[in-house]
Amino acid sequence: MPTSMTMRPLTGLACSVLVGGLGVAYAAAPAAAGGATLDVATTGSDANSGTADAPLRTVQEAIDRATPGTTIRLHKGTYSQELEIRSSGSAGAPITVTAAGDGPVTVTSAQAPDGCGARQPSSRRTINVSGGADYWTFTGLTIVNGVYINGEGTGKTYAWHAGLAKKGQWEPRRKVPGTSKNDPVAAKGAVPYLANLLHADLDPSEHIEFIGNTMTGRGIYATLANYGVVKDNTITNILCGTGPGVWVMNFSNFWEVSGNDISKIAASTWKHYMQEGIRFGSAANYNRIVGNTVHDLPGDGRAFNTDVDGSFNLFQNNIATNVAIGFNDQMAGWGNTWVGNRASKYRTYCFGFRLKDATLRTPSLNSSTNMSTISNNTCSSPVSGAPALGIGAVMKSSFNANTFPKVMLGTYVPGYWAKQGNTWNGSSKPPAEG
Repeated sequence: MPTSMTMRPLTGLACSVLVGGLGVAYAAAPAAAGGATLDVATTGSDANSGTADAPLRTVQEAIDRATPGTTIRLHKGTYSQELEIRSSGSAGAPITVTAAGDGPVTVTSAQAPDGCGARQPSSRRTINVSGGADYWTFTGLTIVNGVYINGEGTGKTYAWHAGLAKKGQWEPRRKVPGTSKNDPVAAKGAVPYLANLLHADLDPSEHIEFIGNTMTGRGIYATLANYGVVKDNTITNILCGTGPGVWVMNFSNFWEVSGNDISKIAASTWKHYMQEGIRFGSAANYNRIVGNTVHDLPGDGRAFNTDVDGSFNLFQNNIATNVAIGFNDQMAGWGNTWVGNRASKYRTYCFGFRLKDATLRTPSLNSSTNMSTISNNTCSSPVSGAPALGIGAVMKSSFNANTFPKVMLGTYVPGYWAKQGNTWNGSSKPPAEG
């Protein structure tokens, strides 16, 4: 678990912030008329009007002019500039950045490398969404050096939650609406609750979408951001010390991550969380992770991972190949569903459930897997006889119709299995080891 976070400086005008849980609107700078199209070309000029015949030169200029409903069309070529997004589209009128269709488009920026021993996600990204900006869609692009989505006030919510986790205090963490039981309606009140609790101005970035892009160098990192979409992208050749291919955390709820192909996340010299395929952690809840493929991760890279209260998430029909651990429900995952997933060529485990709690005599509400559903998953072709399933500590969870050819349990798991409400193929008896 990262112990600190570097937040990008916020400049310019945000469209809104939550002050003590109340919305306060701010005026945006003059921009193109809503619903307009802005063209950008490597041969253009930022003094132009932004039409097809008189395109702009930089993507940032188009971003600054855009209003709800604007489509920014990038003509073929490479655009090198760190992009700052602080304004918003709206429901039914997002701002779209897309390839114009006349050739490949690359959006990149010159970024200093991160040390392979870095302990937190790199903030050196090409696309930076900050201040609670909402409703942006990026599609059909090659994006080099990735994306950083940073809701307003994220540092305060992260510090509060991480501090409680470090102290082992689970009760205040689970008082946030929608975190103690499966209640997505209640979860919509999480941010107002936190704003009032922390006396903080909070404004999540919402409805930020990346569809059908290719990403290299750095992946997507999102914190205090809701309703995001990461769909049908290829994310590969990610530099060491930058973080996972897709990392969503810190009360980021209701995401769809589907149909992506993620591979080659360079090994970190720190810990596993800096080199995973798809990671949801720090109370990122009610997210759908469906139909993704994660493969060819070096070191102890995990393909799909939840951690530190990531709860009520759905992992369905995903594939993991040539990784250390295929699917991992780590610290205090409550109510996660793992169904129809497949892993092969796993080096350590195919599935792991709070492996670190293997020495506990009984499961812990602070750290152990709780209320999970695991069904119709398949593990095959282990490397050097690696176990298919490892359980450190688990409670109130059901395992049904899975293909787990080799099982390893924590020392005390068989003794408390039934008392803690666990079932294996409908029986209260624990699975046989080996």
